[in-house]
Amino acid sequence: MRCRFTTCLDASKTGLRVKAHVFEGDRKSCGNRKPYYMVALEQKTEGQAVSKRKDSTPYILDALVDEGRRLRDDFLKQYSVLRSSSTNTADHDLTSPYLSASRRATKASHAGYHVLQDDLNTVKVHVQRAYGDWQAAVALQKKTSEGSRSSDPKSQAIQKSVQHFARQPEVLFFSDEELKTIMASYAYNLSGAFGFSVAFAELCAIKARVQGAVLFADRFAEVMCIPNNILRALSQAQDDVDD
Repeated sequence: MRCRFTTCLDASKTGLRVKAHVFEGDRKSCGNRKPYYMVALEQKTEGQAVSKRKDSTPYILDALVDEGRRLRDDFLKQYSVLRSSSTNTADHDLTSPYLSASRRATKASHAGYHVLQDDLNTVKVHVQRAYGDWQAAVALQKKTSEGSRSSDPKSQAIQKSVQHFARQPEVLFFSDEELKTIMASYAYNLSGAFGFSVAFAELCAIKARVQGAVLFADRFAEVMCIPNNILRALSQAQDDVDD
């Protein structure tokens, strides 16, 4: 059977074909029954009770689907363990900008300058409001009906909390860049998951700066990548000059 199957797949390259009556016999014996995963998916989509898999030699597609699901479950378990272990330990580099700003504000207040502390309180109120909205959104049950992800109430609520966070509050002392850094750091101090949901890029930028890495914009990378047709033209021009 495998030789005939291989012959059918390679027919366009080898020119060899299975005899018509042999192909028809294989089609009748193996082509009528669908793989179990397709039958179960159709029954689930139509709202029917999913029938149990019958005891028989499984299709290769069924075996692949089962293996894929097994790998998915294993990776999800590993991810859950990693996530639970990582949430217990905050990253000092990411908490530092807010803690540093808090220390500076306290020191300035003791010296009689309260503007810095007022700005920091404004930032905290703004981020805390976004955090409250985010917590309420995460607690919502995800809509199970068909449709795009953007139409799901839970996704919409999370997006609104992210949009609120992105609207920077008005402050007097902090620059725009410093404000973005402090907001992201404070969000991470409240919750790592919340911080990365609303300020993923800025938290990555904070970590990159601490490690001495250079942020690399996609547009800048595209400019550095010279298309092949330009390279050929430059090479031809150089050959003409050499001649």
